[in-house]
Amino acid sequence: MARAYRNRWHLKYLSIIGACALSSASAAQSDHQHSDEMQAPSAIASSANILFSNAHDRWKSTDIQVTSGDEITILAEGLVNMGLPNALEPKQYLWARLGSEGPVFNLAANAFTFRAKHSGDLQLAVRPMGVYWEDRHGTFPADFHGVPPYPLKASAQVILWQGEATDGLRAMQASDPDKYGGALKAIEQDRTLPEGFEYLWYLSQSNVFSGFDQADRSGIIAHSTNDAGIVKKPLDIPLTPSTRLDFEWLYSDVRALGPESEAQFHDYMSIAIEFDNGQDITWLWSNHLDLGSSFTCPLPWWDQRETHIVLQAGQTGLGEWHRHNRPIAEDYASAVGGEMPKRITGIWFINSGVFGSPKGEARFANAKIVDGKIITPIFPKH
Repeated sequence: MARAYRNRWHLKYLSIIGACALSSASAAQSDHQHSDEMQAPSAIASSANILFSNAHDRWKSTDIQVTSGDEITILAEGLVNMGLPNALEPKQYLWARLGSEGPVFNLAANAFTFRAKHSGDLQLAVRPMGVYWEDRHGTFPADFHGVPPYPLKASAQVILWQGEATDGLRAMQASDPDKYGGALKAIEQDRTLPEGFEYLWYLSQSNVFSGFDQADRSGIIAHSTNDAGIVKKPLDIPLTPSTRLDFEWLYSDVRALGPESEAQFHDYMSIAIEFDNGQDITWLWSNHLDLGSSFTCPLPWWDQRETHIVLQAGQTGLGEWHRHNRPIAEDYASAVGGEMPKRITGIWFINSGVFGSPKGEARFANAKIVDGKIITPIFPKH
């Protein structure tokens, strides 16, 4: 589906909820204010406070020049109510880039520390829910003017450190234990993905997955969360009638409060295959839908590309490992239909907890794509 259609879908949605309220515990006094009063100046190379007051603010320069290898901390505040059970946090709408060419990335935590991979002027922007970038440079869609210019009150304190961020944060922790101690805790709690996986860049990175490696199983954990994320490992494998997906999973609980086929209950954890035609099919465990049933994703844009298949149902077997072996082409034909894709382009793991139910954890292990004697392991053992 064309990107223009995707954005029109979401802009229509945003026009309905455009009167959303946003509050901040502490907002800066101007759109751009350098922080000369900050303590521990020897640890800080440069700093600024940035205020976002409108959804149309677009990209704002921090006037901080970053060199590749520098460490930066962004401390963001401001909750936005978009009609979901949980208010959106800065990590879900605040994006950054180094220079106008990007690439863009969002904050993985409200107190987010990162090491620069590129050099350039650090810029920040608010990307409202449902709006997608035109490209990895952070170009807003042509019809972005359709987003209601609702007022915001979001702030970001940006710190470029002289040396390592952890040293600077420890030096400043006594002045504000909650703020700077919280930033240290966020660094300590950052989770590591399995080798070869990345978050889908156009959705946003989060901290909802981690890898694990045990004697008999290696794989990925979808953690309890009030956030959402999709991670992908790129693949390039021919899809034939004999191609199968072999894996194990263990669900501690089923997350959705109602049928996952309805948008207001679309919290789930799953494994998915992406195809060269832009479609994907994803297998999940449901407590509200029938075993073997399938449904198109109920969310805008995703309803044009994603199909869900209920592979286990009910409460029986929760907390135990189960092995599955799926005929990919057969599942595609029965659940999606139409012309068969030619290649598998990626494997995804999906973790959504933004629709009211952050409980539950799932583990996926020993996944592999099998076609006769050709085996492609997803989590190679080390």
